[in-house]
Amino acid sequence: MTCLQSLPAGLLVLFFMTPDAGAADVLRGATIHDGNGGTLENASIRVEGERIACIGSSAQCLALPDDKVYDMSGRFIAPGLVDAHVHFSQTGWLDGRPHWPFVKKFYDYQQLQTDLSRNPDRWHRAYLCSGITAVFDVGGLPWTTSMAATDTIGDTKLPRAHVRAAGPLITHARVPDLVANGKNTFLQMSSDEQALAGVAKLVESGSDAVKVWYLDPPADQREELDRRLMQIGEAARERGLQLIVHATELRNAKVALRAGAAALVHSVDDAVVDREFIALAQSNNVIYMPTLLVGANWSRATAAVGLGLVPPVDDPNGCVDPITRKVVEQAPALRDAAPESWRDVASVFENLERSGMDLSVMQRNLVRIHEAGITIATATDAGNPLTLHGPSIHAEMEAMQAAGIPPEEVIVMSTRNGARAIGMIDDIGTLVPGKIADLVILEQDPADSVEAFRSITHVMRAGILKNIREIPKNQ
Repeated sequence: MTCLQSLPAGLLVLFFMTPDAGAADVLRGATIHDGNGGTLENASIRVEGERIACIGSSAQCLALPDDKVYDMSGRFIAPGLVDAHVHFSQTGWLDGRPHWPFVKKFYDYQQLQTDLSRNPDRWHRAYLCSGITAVFDVGGLPWTTSMAATDTIGDTKLPRAHVRAAGPLITHARVPDLVANGKNTFLQMSSDEQALAGVAKLVESGSDAVKVWYLDPPADQREELDRRLMQIGEAARERGLQLIVHATELRNAKVALRAGAAALVHSVDDAVVDREFIALAQSNNVIYMPTLLVGANWSRATAAVGLGLVPPVDDPNGCVDPITRKVVEQAPALRDAAPESWRDVASVFENLERSGMDLSVMQRNLVRIHEAGITIATATDAGNPLTLHGPSIHAEMEAMQAAGIPPEEVIVMSTRNGARAIGMIDDIGTLVPGKIADLVILEQDPADSVEAFRSITHVMRAGILKNIREIPKNQ
């Protein structure tokens, strides 16, 4: 329950009283960024059970005799980060994306999916170690919709990150099947009946959204496929699920918005967004998830293989697990079997240059969309090659700031807006009494630069505080 207490200075402080609350944890003396754009200096947070009971001064959030008090003087506290675009069935390397025959010769995709479905903690450890306390898996094998977010990680008793999952993707594209144990990552939309059957299948499987992978349709099929996307959107809404769409071309993104897309899970990267796009996005109250760096990371991965190099891993806090590090280090061993275009130096540099140009367009669009007041949620597309689960969020946030978004607003995009994107805004995303105590503790001030999130020392998930060094990695 909640109550209001009158203070001598005439202020009112909101408290959340947990039933039969015992001893609490009190974090005292930090500068708090609340996720709504507000800041409190020399503030205290009182945590009872798994929820925040009070935020305010030390006089307002009193520490009782049995409470455990943590001196956070000189530290900075923010809500736990939310990555609004990840893929649990992908690894951050080519073993999770066996689109090419040569990859299948090196890696056992079937065994990989069996292992990941049985123990997704490989990613949960990386998320929590990086300050991510909630994620949205926006497309994967059917097993991804049945992950329990309440399970704890080994002997640490630290709860896993919150998970929402869309399950298999509906698409018109002819793509190599990503099949494991008889289950496919893709559902086809070659006919109206097939498209609607895909929506029904997602509802039945417990998916949290309907995702359409709307790659640029062939010119002679555009009208038919556009109409079918509209049908999918209508069917999703009738079943109570949001429509989320992968559409990176301006033309296709507009079609997705007309179909009622609640989220665009990538940037528009082929042109600068126009007034029509802005108006459609505003009308939909859409959430825009930019994933600025995933394309460049793909280019880096193929370049590393083609040139026979071990690519550097951006992981300042050692959050990436040894299994992932090992397969990334195998890049040179794949060189001789890789496509010739990967090994052609001129092609390698052309791909890298093209990635830079695409990034420039995406960053320009990000600023235009932000200025139009459209909700933006930080998203990485983690699981794609060299977009590693966990620490990739730091480079993504920094790329958003480099585009011209002030750091205070990137914080909001990475916390509150992410919570809205995954449908958990009532419980997480901001530091408010009554919400789940998911937060991170930093040595540096993220209001100066979001690079400060690399200085994470502790994460609290559901009221359990851990030094990130206490989160064991898979061996």
